[in-house]
Amino acid sequence: EALARWRDPDGGLLGPGAFIPVAEENGLIDDLTEAVMAQAFECGANWAVDGLLIKVAVNVSMESLKRLDYPEWVVGMAGAAGMDPTQVILEVTESRLMEDVAATLEILSRLRLKGIGLAIDDYGTGFSTMQQLKRIPFTELKVDGSFVTGAPSDGEARAMLESSVGLAKALDLTLVAEGVEEKAEWDLVAAVGGDVIQGYFVAKPMPGDQIPAWNEKWSQEWS
Repeated sequence: EALARWRDPDGGLLGPGAFIPVAEENGLIDDLTEAVMAQAFECGANWAVDGLLIKVAVNVSMESLKRLDYPEWVVGMAGAAGMDPTQVILEVTESRLMEDVAATLEILSRLRLKGIGLAIDDYGTGFSTMQQLKRIPFTELKVDGSFVTGAPSDGEARAMLESSVGLAKALDLTLVAEGVEEKAEWDLVAAVGGDVIQGYFVAKPMPGDQIPAWNEKWSQEWS
């Protein structure tokens, strides 16, 4: 997953909550998304050359999903970077999506027709229903980290995780568990049938050009 951070003049890093709303309010979100996608897709293309077929996920704004030309724009960005569009996943936050499903349904459907993967992010923090999830052609369901971190000892969190896995399987979606920070959480996600792990137990965020070396080290440690 490509994570956007903004370096302030003092050298610190600002999270997306500090600049995404500003970009949306001032009509700059497409420019920001283009910059993030260009870098992320370039990394994905370079990894493929090195033999690493790693899918690249990018968070997208609801404002962008109202553009009629958005599917063609994303495919064009991937092609310009030399990346296969089928290796691209766009992530949409559950709470924002449920505010106006109808406005984005056509765009999301056209993205899927072009081979772009779609993930519903932070699942469990919004108010989606199975009927709404069925209407939208998602390929992944990402369980919010608050229902994963500490789940081995938290019965309620574990129940949420297990129910999410069941929902994902029923809808033929890949279940991604966010926020995995410990081996016990990794083991639990595997035990309940999760498909993909994301979190600090695997790796902390890093520049894209460091991925091949990390992958080699990780493979050696877990082989």
